Amino acid sequence: MKEELQRIIEKYPAEYLEIHVEEKKYNYVSYSGKELENVGAAKRSSGNVRVFKKGKWSFVSFNDKNIEKHVQQAIYNLKYMQSDNSGGLKKSDVIVDAYRSTYKKNPIEISLSEKVNLMSKYNQIILGHKQIQTSRSTYKDELKNSYFTNSEGSYIESENIFTGLSLSAVARDGMNVQRSSYSDAGYYGFEVVEGKEKECEDVCKTVIDLLSADSFNKGTYNVILDPRMAGVFAHEAFGHLSESDFIYENEDMKEMMTLGREFGFEKLNIIDDGSIEGLAGYVPYDDEGVRGRKKYLIKDGKLNSRLNSRETAFQLGEELSGNARSISPSYPPIVRMTNTYIDKGNKSLDELLSIMGNGVYCVNYIGGMTNLEMFTFTAEKAYEVKDGKITRLLKDVVLTGNVFQTLKNIKAIGNDLNHFGGLGGCGKGGQNGLPVTVGGPHVYIENVVIGGK
Repeated sequence: MKEELQRIIEKYPAEYLEIHVEEKKYNYVSYSGKELENVGAAKRSSGNVRVFKKGKWSFVSFNDKNIEKHVQQAIYNLKYMQSDNSGGLKKSDVIVDAYRSTYKKNPIEISLSEKVNLMSKYNQIILGHKQIQTSRSTYKDELKNSYFTNSEGSYIESENIFTGLSLSAVARDGMNVQRSSYSDAGYYGFEVVEGKEKECEDVCKTVIDLLSADSFNKGTYNVILDPRMAGVFAHEAFGHLSESDFIYENEDMKEMMTLGREFGFEKLNIIDDGSIEGLAGYVPYDDEGVRGRKKYLIKDGKLNSRLNSRETAFQLGEELSGNARSISPSYPPIVRMTNTYIDKGNKSLDELLSIMGNGVYCVNYIGGMTNLEMFTFTAEKAYEVKDGKITRLLKDVVLTGNVFQTLKNIKAIGNDLNHFGGLGGCGKGGQNGLPVTVGGPHVYIENVVIGGK
């Protein structure tokens, strides 16, 4: 593959030209209630050509082997684009590398029947609880071979194994319907989906307990977010604001997201790091051949950097970050997060509870939305905290607010950092399900608006 791609690149000189080819094999199993809904194995080949000239991109995707034809088409298409000289690409290091993800058990070598049996066992555990109305249990694995080259001399090839599952349950008592779920996925082998019996039981216990939980009175409260909820806040409420394709053509956002701006708590650090091996957002090189790395979006309470593609880095005069990603070569890369998290602090959960005294402890995440700097998140469950002690279980806890004010209201950060991946992924620009992780420690925040009854 290397010789063929480089031969084509050399044959067609251009201001900038890149070729990306991907071959994928994958297996999937899903149960919906008692029914085996989907099971199968498939393979797919796809690729793209991107040509850049005088501030304009020509993009052609394909699923055949005649790569040279598509290079010719991409170059030809530039004739019909009105170019200018206002745009450019940030200079990138020339990379020549090959890598593969590490794992203990190759899922591709495990029979499909064994995967079906495993998911059937998990599904039966969930449905074995009489108050569970229905369930959903999903498994997925994929082997992806990727080949990237560009006119600057980079050539990167990789072999990656991605494996994961998701488990969910719905319980009903009349009109009272509650949901709980668990998911784990990343660049691991079959070992990541084995031994999940306890997680099945935990999902069931949560959803059944929520049937008899109290709804909380709406108001303004001090809260503690668990690591998953803290990670979702970092990703949804702040991470998307840090994606520079959203910023560089929006003057209001440029002013709002000025580097060096103080966001509050001096010990707050929010990081995006594609170099953490194994996590779902592991991106040693992005889809422009730029090396993934650790970036402090917020460092010591101040806005420190943004996420960039080569084009946005040029437009904003900033450094490359390794964040140009697509869900497949059928789509052009856009600026996306990788593994985004709040860095750990120095407090234990007990210390955070003691500092808060009275308030709400929010656990896990089941949905929400953001609109520029405004956010709304729903906790899967929560607990009332009195005198530093966790007390009654709560449901229907919805957190709302302004992300910048909320960041200023962070008063203490836990020491128990965790990362959370899954099969769902992130959506943006019509490219849904991009593998990412969220993460953080427990985080204490004052004066959060909570909706309730």
